[in-house]
Parts: sequence; structure tokens; C-alpha cells
Amino acid sequence: MRKFRICHVQLLPLLSGVQNIMIHLLDHLDKIEYDITVISAPDGPMIGKLNEMDIRHVAFPNLIQKINFHDIRIFIQFYKFFRKERFDIVHTHSSKTGFIGRIAAKLAGIKIIIHTIHGFPFHSFQSKIVILFYQNLERIAGIFCDKAVSVNDYERELAIKKKFIAKHKIITIYNGIQKLKSISHINRRELGIPDNDIIIGSVSRFSKPKNIINLISVAINVVKKSSNISFIFVGDGELFEKAKKLVDKSKTSHIIHLVGWKSNIAEWYDLFDIVMLYSRWEGLSLTILEAMSMKKPLIVSNVKGNNELVQRKKNGYLVEVGDHQDLTKKIISLSKDPQTRKKFGAESYKIFLEYYTLDRFVESYEELYQKLIKKKL
Repeated sequence: MRKFRICHVQLLPLLSGVQNIMIHLLDHLDKIEYDITVISAPDGPMIGKLNEMDIRHVAFPNLIQKINFHDIRIFIQFYKFFRKERFDIVHTHSSKTGFIGRIAAKLAGIKIIIHTIHGFPFHSFQSKIVILFYQNLERIAGIFCDKAVSVNDYERELAIKKKFIAKHKIITIYNGIQKLKSISHINRRELGIPDNDIIIGSVSRFSKPKNIINLISVAINVVKKSSNISFIFVGDGELFEKAKKLVDKSKTSHIIHLVGWKSNIAEWYDLFDIVMLYSRWEGLSLTILEAMSMKKPLIVSNVKGNNELVQRKKNGYLVEVGDHQDLTKKIISLSKDPQTRKKFGAESYKIFLEYYTLDRFVESYEELYQKLIKKKL
């Protein structure tokens, strides 16, 4: 039996949500059946992870996040690479590589082209001209693929409504993860957190889309109002130093802990009583999925993706982006209500097992691959 050759196209070689979702999939695909290549920009932790998995990686040095004149060169390089390699499937991720990659693959004669929408590049915080520009790019790119996969129902329905892609060419496959399991214990006393404090946890990049500065400002306000709440922020990114200065200036660093990025993430979730995420926009958050797998109650922003994972007053609270007063109120209220926290946590786990397991996720993609292989090859 011959192997089917798949090329996954990423933009940045990070290990954030988009890349980790791909890693989860590739790690569980049958290596006897599929020969996998991943292409992206050079120099990042994703490449090391792929090397550990014995998966081929090819770097494209001129590939960067912002739209620029090098993109024409990247398009030509993608086209030549696809023509040379003759992959059976090209599977693109992220908006920029999704646009360039789908068109280059089609022109190079690739038989099966798939794009996963991890979140459209436009959102309500942009101008109407920018939104229209990106929407038109999506309409063009939609012509050049056989199947688009949305990680949430909202964006699938939006794509159909706005005619980004034909209805029969787009489906939803929810992100899925392995259930997290803590294998050791983090001593809260070593962090200076009293035994009776409720710990509010956050796991995310310190970046503008994650709204991290506003979230930390809310945390500062909360600890000034309540004497038995501590915060732990796990993560790093371009806004980490700004966040640290904000906490230091407020003299709350003994209560609001910025611990950086951690590999033993399950142990940190285990420490949290409540998990919060205040993103300005999302696709389908891995942080929320991880928290759900650890039976955690949630307080998250009411944006696409989040409001499919968190069902209002069932497994957590939804808060409008920008409503800092309501977020403060919800944090304090849930910290005082152990019965509701327990109910929310149990429901989070139930929803996770029903919709968001790794097995379900991998099976859905394998089914998609096989269906298109039988139809097109």
C-alpha cells in the first residue's frame, strides 16, 4: 500500500494554539499510511517538536506574518515546491499561508487542498475597509480549495452567509485534546499563596488579542476589593514586561503572580480554582479545552468560539469584552461560591468528553482525508 503524501502549511513555527492543534493531529495520524511534511518560517520551537516526532520540516526564510512585497516571492517558492514534491494533499493553516498556499497548490496541480480556519483575520476591532479587504481575500481563496474546516460553528455559518466558500465545501471539526492529568504537585506556599485563598488562573500568550493588559488591570482591581483571592498568570509574549511593570507599580506582585511559560501545564491547572480568558477574539481556545479537561469552572469573554465552549451559567460565565466591572463582579462572586464552582467544573468535563476529545478530533480529520482521497485520487 502506497503512502499518501501530505504537506501542512504553517506561518510561524511557534507552539501556540494553531501549531499545537496541528501537532496533535500529526502525532496521531497513521505513519504507515501518511508521509508528512510541514513548511513554515524558520527558527521556532515547533521545528524542534517536529524533529522529535521524526516529521520532515522545510523552512521558507522570507515568510513573515505581515503582508509585504516578499509574499510574491513566497507564492512562487510555494508553487515550485508543490510542483516538485507532488503532494497528494496540501493542508493549510492561518490566514496568510491559507491564501497563498491554497492558490499556489491549485496552480501546481495538487489534487486535494484543505484549509483549516482557526479564526478569520478580521474582527470587530478593525476598520470597515480592513474587514472588507480580508473578506474579499477569503472569497478568492475559497475558490481554490476542496474543503475548508472551521474550528467553530459561528465561522462556518458566517463563511456560508458571506459567500466566502460554497456551503458543500465547508464543515466544522472542533479542536480536540488529550485529557490533561497532573502527575505532581505545585506547593502554593512556595508561591506565597495562603491556604485559604481562591486561585484564579490564566494560561495564554501575553499579546494584544488575548487582552492580557486589561485582564491584569481587572485582577489588580479585584485584589484591592477582596482579601482572599490570588491570581496566577502562566504564559509569555511581547506584552510580558509591560504586564510585569503594571503589577509591580500596583504593589500587588505578592498576590498577582506572573510565572512565565511552563511546560508542566497540568500541574498549574490543578492549582487553579477558576480559569479565566478575556480574549478580544478566538478560534476555539486550547486554554478553555485544557481547563475543561481538568474539570475547571470558567469565566471567559463572550466572543466567537468561547461562547460555544462555555454555555452561560452551565459551565461558566460569559463576560462582554470591555465590561471590566462585570468581569470583576463575576470573579468575586464565583470565588465566594464553592457549590457553583463544583457544578460548573463537573459540567465542563462532561461537555469536554462529549465533543472535544483528541480521539474524536483525529477521527474526524482521518475521515475527511480518506473521503477526499477516494474521491480525488
